[in-house]
Amino acid sequence: MKENNFKVKVETENQLDIVIGHKNVSDIIISRDSFAEKDLPKLVKKIKSHKKNAWILMERISRFEEKMPIGAKSTCRGEPIDLRLSTDKIYEIADLDGIIIQNLDSFAYMLRRINKIANNELKIELNYTMNCYNSETKLVLERIYNDKRNNAKDVPLLFTAPVELNIYELSDVGYDTMILYSYIDTMVTANCLNKNTKAESKSSYILDRKNKKLHYKAYCKYCYNKIFNTEPLFLLDKIGDIAGPSYRIDFSFESDKEVKNILAMKCPESFTRGHYKTSIK
Repeated sequence: MKENNFKVKVETENQLDIVIGHKNVSDIIISRDSFAEKDLPKLVKKIKSHKKNAWILMERISRFEEKMPIGAKSTCRGEPIDLRLSTDKIYEIADLDGIIIQNLDSFAYMLRRINKIANNELKIELNYTMNCYNSETKLVLERIYNDKRNNAKDVPLLFTAPVELNIYELSDVGYDTMILYSYIDTMVTANCLNKNTKAESKSSYILDRKNKKLHYKAYCKYCYNKIFNTEPLFLLDKIGDIAGPSYRIDFSFESDKEVKNILAMKCPESFTRGHYKTSIK
């Protein structure tokens, strides 16, 4: 394993504090839907002070809604902000190294904004949620990007490998980043669990038909929930067999102990290999 070759996504400040001092982490990805908008510049500055690259993972579902009136009756703990304006502010954060985009709305907005920002070296990466499963889709997205971005030759579009493809299929297309650990979300629901059920916690679990725990997490800032697989994807012990310029670890609801264990390359008690060798049927 090479040092300083991991991108790591965090969703809490505790996770950030653990990851930020790890020698094998070169890039830290802040999940935008898990942090207050006003804190993002401060978190980027903190990451850069530790000489690591700072990224922001954009929201899974974009909500372009007007500002919630002060005193409005709502059980949702989301921020009363105008999300249309906050998207502009993301591109104005000083020293930000890159943005990871998760949906076509964010991709289209980026194309309209990218040539107007001061940071013309800002990297753009498309997450696996963009469903880029083959070379034809990848080529179309690259052409759109290259046509719109003035310095596309100097800052090419990057891609995260889809978790649905096996290692053989991935080699036929080529990607810039591969996820080696993550609780993959199996469902995203466009509502706020806390608002609809008056839940006391932002993360918990439900039981499937086999009585296995399916963790879920409410992202109140954008009023959607993620329901995760029962077991995390774990491929860190296969890194010698996986060729790629960049490897990624995604944390979501993991405890401090679990974060430290994964960074130490320890296998969880229960895990899945995903589609590492097996195709989707």
